[in-house]
This record gives sequence, C-alpha cells and structure tokens, in this order.
Amino acid sequence: MHEQHDQLVRALADQHARAVAQDYDEGVPDEAFDALMERARALMAYEKQMPALLAEPERLRSEKVIFWSWRAQSAVAVALIIAFRLLGYSDGWYALVVPHLVGTFFGWPLKATVKNHLARRNASIGLHAVGVLLVLIVLGVLSPWFIVALLIGWAAVGTAVADGPEEGK
Repeated sequence: MHEQHDQLVRALADQHARAVAQDYDEGVPDEAFDALMERARALMAYEKQMPALLAEPERLRSEKVIFWSWRAQSAVAVALIIAFRLLGYSDGWYALVVPHLVGTFFGWPLKATVKNHLARRNASIGLHAVGVLLVLIVLGVLSPWFIVALLIGWAAVGTAVADGPEEGK
C-alpha cells in the first residue's frame, strides 16, 4: 500500500521535474501540463481511498466476529429451547428465549463497513454478555429481576448495530 503511494508520488515528482527542466519560451505546453495533472489526479484518488485501505484488516476481523457471534447466540437459544422440551421445563421462559432467537436471526446478514465495523463488532461481543445473562436467568441462577438488565442489554445491542444516518451521502 505504501509502495504504491510512493510510486505515485515519485511519478508526479518525475513528471514535474521533466516539465520544469525543459526550457519553454511561451510557458509549459498543454501536453506536459496535462500529463502533470493526470499524475496529480491519480495520486489524489489513491489518497482518498487510503483510510479504507488502512482499515481493511480490522474490518475483516470485525466481519468474522460479527458473523460468528450472531450465529453462536442463535445456537444458544436453540439449545435452550431443546433443553426446555427435553426436560419438560419452561416456566414461561420461552417468552425470553424465542425473542432472543428471532433477534439473533436478524443479526445474521449484518455486514461490517469501514464506518460501522467497530460499533457492530462491539455490539456483537456485547451480545454474548446478553446471552450469558439469558442463560443464567432461565436456569434460575439469577433472579427474574435481572430481566430488566437483559432488556437493557438487548436495547443497547440493537441500537449499536442499527444503521445511523450515512455521512458523506
């Protein structure tokens, strides 16, 4: 990435040196000026996309975290539903587990862009905390009062993954 930038800078400098080195009586001819401007445009276009190029490794990492987090939480919800059916135990906890399952299905198609990948990765990691809280509540380890914390967690995750107004459009 840096090598390509250096090549574009060198090409612009070389073109400028050629234009300056030649002695023109009536100014720089159009061909030399056009070549210089073309090199400058190529450099500016590359520099405009550099933030996206630099963020790409982190964006890819976020993409994997997002992909697997939502699917893992869907698996947790399915496992809880199967356990409820096999053990004949529910006490109405389906009312928490089924919405968790449906909500995680909506997270499956989430994509990470340069602008939103960190927020979505953090929300996907936070989803695991919500999943742990869900498991602890439905298994009776935590008091049902913690449902309030569960709802707050779902709201926080949902807000974090929601697309906000697009900047630059």
